[in-house]
Amino acid sequence: MNNMLKNTIQILLYKENSSLLERLILENDRTFSEPLLFAYFNSKKHNSFPKETLEEIVQGYFVEREPLKIKFSYNKNGIAYIPNKGYYNRDNELLEPILEVEGLEVVKELHPLMHRYLFEYYKGHITNPTPSYETNWKMHIDTLEKALILLKKHMPDYFKEFLAANKKIFIHDNPKILNFTSIETLGMLYFYTTQNSSTVMYFVEELIHQGAHNILYHITFDKKEFFKIDAPNTMMRDLTKKDWDYRDVYGAFHGVYTVFKRLECYDILLQQNILKGKDKHELLGRLSDQFHRFRTGVELLNLDEVFTEKGKALYLKLDKKGTEIMSKYSKLKNEFDLSKSELDLRYEQFCKYKTYENFLQKDQQGYYNF
Repeated sequence: MNNMLKNTIQILLYKENSSLLERLILENDRTFSEPLLFAYFNSKKHNSFPKETLEEIVQGYFVEREPLKIKFSYNKNGIAYIPNKGYYNRDNELLEPILEVEGLEVVKELHPLMHRYLFEYYKGHITNPTPSYETNWKMHIDTLEKALILLKKHMPDYFKEFLAANKKIFIHDNPKILNFTSIETLGMLYFYTTQNSSTVMYFVEELIHQGAHNILYHITFDKKEFFKIDAPNTMMRDLTKKDWDYRDVYGAFHGVYTVFKRLECYDILLQQNILKGKDKHELLGRLSDQFHRFRTGVELLNLDEVFTEKGKALYLKLDKKGTEIMSKYSKLKNEFDLSKSELDLRYEQFCKYKTYENFLQKDQQGYYNF
């Protein structure tokens, strides 16, 4: 855990309720990387939760066992999620235990602090601020586990980075709530799932993509180390004069980083020829999908005006390595032209115009061996 980040959380805890720190192990990174702590302190600007909520959040991490306190943690389903403890009904009876898969906790019910972060969103605009959704983790837990094991076995360096920055995942059933992370709930992943699209490769892609957002939040926690400007509050269109670009500079930089991480991991999978059949077909589609996501505007910026030397060096490194990987797979750009695809690739739609049968025939001839 980023030491500056840890110190910031401890200071905020001390200011809010100093007695809580006395009941916690200060050296325990897991406690101070709890996503609900970030959500609680970010909720202060909305004045929506009383101070007692903080004790409810951290009580599962207390050194000494104390009587359970639950009053403000019940969500819209009447269930209270207490981190490191479990899920409770209004009679304080344990309904469900904590579930971890390969080091990542699967959140079965959201804490009410998290509800405000789930909204339907399209190209820079909130289309529905209060959507309906239900957790459906039970349907997809096996597929998630397979994806995590794949990352752990074949991309151990990334998996180590991933677990350092990503603590929990919430899986739900509304595909209009696009997959996301938020620095305000740092360490949480939010994934939608559908019956047809939620394949192993879907989870692999999103664990890399969204997981990399949380990794970069840690790396760039002190943004002044990387940017000369106020990157989160500077719009790309104001600097590039491209009216279509609704992103802020910090978000666009995140795009560069997350595309590179996908390219890096997909390259490993293809070079080791790990995946076969439909998994390989989908992998090629997802790699091809990165061609139109790479160099989408940051390269147009005056790098010396936007970045510090450290930030510029990181950007140029990502750009150079990403270009090298894409050149290795350049024939896929026309083979699987996805430049007009929507916000994310959904495999059942991909198969309609890039048929599995055609892929299989060419793959058997060694066409997709790199």
